[in-house]
Amino acid sequence: MEGKPVCSHCSGQAVYLDRESGTHLCSRHLKESVESRVLSRLMQEEPLPEIIGVAFSGGKDSTALLAALVVLKEKIPSRLIALTVDEGIGGYREETIRHAKDVCSRLNVEHRIITFPDLFGLSLDDFMKSSSRKACTICGILRRRALEVLAQQEGVRLLATGHNQDDHAQTTLMNAFSADIKKVFAGSGRTSQFARRIKPFASVSEREVTLYAILSDLFMDLPECPYAGDALRGEVRRLLNRFEQEHPGSMRNLAHAEEEIRSRLKNKVKLQPLENCKVCGWPGSGEICQVCTVLKEQKEYKNNSSTGQD
Repeated sequence: MEGKPVCSHCSGQAVYLDRESGTHLCSRHLKESVESRVLSRLMQEEPLPEIIGVAFSGGKDSTALLAALVVLKEKIPSRLIALTVDEGIGGYREETIRHAKDVCSRLNVEHRIITFPDLFGLSLDDFMKSSSRKACTICGILRRRALEVLAQQEGVRLLATGHNQDDHAQTTLMNAFSADIKKVFAGSGRTSQFARRIKPFASVSEREVTLYAILSDLFMDLPECPYAGDALRGEVRRLLNRFEQEHPGSMRNLAHAEEEIRSRLKNKVKLQPLENCKVCGWPGSGEICQVCTVLKEQKEYKNNSSTGQD
């Protein structure tokens, strides 16, 4: 009977197999590998600002990212602050917020929370009672604004998100489906007062992220968002997971392909400059920003409902 696989770099018991390269990693080398790639991404942003904000939902990705950044603290001259948006999703968000608070306390990281009702007067559950849009569309638009507001309040100029390599690959495919090349450059190449965004886990697979959280003793099996089933991303995730199983390395190659496209076309694709929204004054991509559009739709729906109109 064959023994358990050992690490390709030492004699320790392997906890992870890179199916594309055939490399086995023990817990120590898996964590060092993840941390090395996170640090490499951060160093691309030199000089690092005084404060790095971490978009912190309390889920496995953002938890693993915060843990990795804390480990790398001696190599990073920046102060860390966790920024959490509470969208107001009953029966789901309460547990993840509790976990987020517990993780920040254990890691001794400052923690700030902003809620949808604080900023928009309604929770996501309330929005969904009076909107024909999909929940993930509304949530994405409002959550981004909430993070921008919170980052601005805390003086954050660099915002790290927990998007991993699998997320990156899914987005690449979704952008291809939309046939809009400019989406590859969304959020880049524009000047505003907002924090720059960085994805330190962009070259780290979801499996590695999950293992990192488990090995850091910070993983918690949390419920899935009840609205997630309606998202296109869910379909793309299932498709890519099946493809990765049959063709190891597909996720990595797809994520890398978008980075290559962005690198080669960055000086050829012109983005429209941001302009201030005529309603709220916040910089956006049109005369009326997406947030104000969502709020207007919600108000009109409510008014029509109260007068008995369809």
